[in-house]
Amino acid sequence: MSLADYRGEAVLLYFNEGVGCDACFLQAAALEADPAFAGMELTLLPIVMNQAGEVQSELDRFGVRTPYLSDLDGSVSRAYDTLGRGHHANLSGHTFVLVGPDGQVRWRGDYPSMWVEPSELVGSIDGLID
Repeated sequence: MSLADYRGEAVLLYFNEGVGCDACFLQAAALEADPAFAGMELTLLPIVMNQAGEVQSELDRFGVRTPYLSDLDGSVSRAYDTLGRGHHANLSGHTFVLVGPDGQVRWRGDYPSMWVEPSELVGSIDGLID
């Protein structure tokens, strides 16, 4: 998978600690349930450094429908400088990166507390998508 597959669309990358971080999966569930977020014209792409099977069991446990992407070697996390911004030096923290339809990074938010209210996130990126 490549961001080039989404050229012409806004994408919100959600780098997080993944398996072992309940807050990370609760965040995805909260975003899925938020009407304002759901109404935005963008694709949410959560990215973790876990095997797909491990992630699927957590998605099932938390009722998350958004598919997660696996960055097993950390190359994507390194490219977006997300490692060590949470509780572990070798994992991404809780970072969102908005990539516009033109493929350019429009906004970034690091949340080392491992949570951001959906309304706050929507307020931060609203108007940056077009």
